[in-house]
Amino acid sequence: MATVLNPLPRMASRAAAAIDCSRPVHSADIAQSRLFEDILVGEIAELRDLLAATELRWRRVRERRRVADAPMPEGLVRLHARIAEAERLLVQLRSRFGYDGDSLRVI
Repeated sequence: MATVLNPLPRMASRAAAAIDCSRPVHSADIAQSRLFEDILVGEIAELRDLLAATELRWRRVRERRRVADAPMPEGLVRLHARIAEAERLLVQLRSRFGYDGDSLRVI
């Protein structure tokens, strides 16, 4: 498995932003949030796979051309940003609906 390099710093302030949880949570909202969680988890997994493959190709090109200090391609930077955004959404979703993504769910 390829090592995934992440040049972007974690945005702790964005991930830890306060979420308004004062409204009551309805069962339909919880069910919908868990469906959305499944979509986000799948998207994150796909993006990570794509990122690993893209980084491997980039690393091979750098080795062939013997350019160690080549800047990271914009496409890789965008993939890192997309993964960070999806992870941030997942954290906020789980925080809002008060669960940790457990597998034993009742919808």
